[in-house]
Amino acid sequence: MADFVESAKHLVSAAVSRTTWEAQKQLRIRSKQGEIDQLLKQRQLLLEELAAAAMTLYQQGTLSQPQLARICASIQELDADLRNREQQLQEIKNETYQPAQFTPQPTRDYTPPPVAPTAPPADQVAAGNATGGAPGATSASSGPRAADKVPCPHCGQLVRARALYCSSCGKKIG
Repeated sequence: MADFVESAKHLVSAAVSRTTWEAQKQLRIRSKQGEIDQLLKQRQLLLEELAAAAMTLYQQGTLSQPQLARICASIQELDADLRNREQQLQEIKNETYQPAQFTPQPTRDYTPPPVAPTAPPADQVAAGNATGGAPGATSASSGPRAADKVPCPHCGQLVRARALYCSSCGKKIG
């Protein structure tokens, strides 16, 4: 049974690691694509500026090379940066998941705490005796005891004491 639990833990851990990695990869792709889109917009603006400047200067009869050279140099710089970022984007897309980089390392010298049975509170024992039930017996419909619940630090709703996330607001507890 312990092997099954360990196997299940490993499988879930591997799935979480893979999903996390894929999500990070998508974020990097979107970020790089956003940078490329921004460069393409800048390039388009420079080309429009070049066209407008060239047309204006041509109409005035004062078309000079330094003005055009400055704009063309800026466009060439953007083109080089654009090629670089497109290459980086392709490298990100070509990355493959390598499980070894995300596998959790085993905890060394860890001994889980002993599980001790908990005695019911004295008021429940008294209530059980008063209703004719056995000491410590609770009705099946009572559900989790109020002592097993704590308020969520974010929204104040009662959640199980060992809950990792609030069932009401969804935020992480602790």
